[in-house]
Amino acid sequence: MDRDTRDMLLETASRFFAERAGKDIVNGVEKGVWPADLWKEIEEMGLPLIAVPEEQGGVGGTLADLMALLRVAGEYAVPVPVAETALANLLVAAAGGKPAGGPSTVALGELSFQGNRVSGKVARVPFAGVAERFVSIVTAGGTSTLVVVPREAVAIEDTPSHAGEPYGTVTFDGATPEFSAATPISAERALELAALARTMQMAGAADKVLATATEYCKQRVQFGRPISTFQAIQHMLAELASYVAATIASAESAARDADEGGLEKGGSFSIAAAKTQGSDFAHRIAALSHQSMGAMGFTHEHILHHYTRRLWVWRRDFGSESFWGEKIGESYARAGKDELWPALSESRYAA
Repeated sequence: MDRDTRDMLLETASRFFAERAGKDIVNGVEKGVWPADLWKEIEEMGLPLIAVPEEQGGVGGTLADLMALLRVAGEYAVPVPVAETALANLLVAAAGGKPAGGPSTVALGELSFQGNRVSGKVARVPFAGVAERFVSIVTAGGTSTLVVVPREAVAIEDTPSHAGEPYGTVTFDGATPEFSAATPISAERALELAALARTMQMAGAADKVLATATEYCKQRVQFGRPISTFQAIQHMLAELASYVAATIASAESAARDADEGGLEKGGSFSIAAAKTQGSDFAHRIAALSHQSMGAMGFTHEHILHHYTRRLWVWRRDFGSESFWGEKIGESYARAGKDELWPALSESRYAA
């Protein structure tokens, strides 16, 4: 979609999330209450289908449109699987299928596919507790195959995340998919796209954390003046702002590279770099924000934990900083010592 249309969509989504995905909804999900009305409205807006072509029942947007939406979702700690369902729908569409309605999620791990049966186990599957279907990509004989497995065909062990969302371990014991097809998207690429989605959500959440901490420090008065005027607090906020800025910049660059390079392979290095940096900075952003807000930042009544706990969870989802850092190191090791400096100095991020 063009820039004006995207801006209108993002503005509409921002207003909607602000009005409908507030503190009570987030806390309710953590207590096991599924916000059916919120999800229904999200589907009616077409948000989970934003990157699906119109001829396959979608909105007809691009990968960049989807990632921009996920940053907005991260800014509001939206506690439903917008990212997971949108990514699952995108993968289904890339394999020539037409996405079904309802919440879906991606189960990316070591699965086998033989005789039209899916087997294996995937841990820490986001929103496994509420997903109606699980989308994965398996590799057999050098061919990538997308499989969509209905909820009733799997076994789910609920293991809520530290943010209280319904994560779980999903076991595929000879499960029969409701849809399967060859796909140009490899299992490795699907993981990259999932990591990019999380990176954009982390960018949105980090931005909200900075705004929340800064506003609190401006309003909180101690010894007759706002604590934002104290040098120690100013140093904390400055350091926090630097981590947030780096997280946002790397996420936006990765999203742009992925979109420009194409769905099947674009921006692999940028995604790995952004997820490495975003995951590494997540715990620093959380620590500094809580420290700058003092006791108030540690209370359950305040919204800060809605974002910081998700940063803790998202930093591990679809590969931690160690996982993606190793990927980068391995790629340079394979290329050889003579390629390292040219690759770094010729990068547009080196200037």
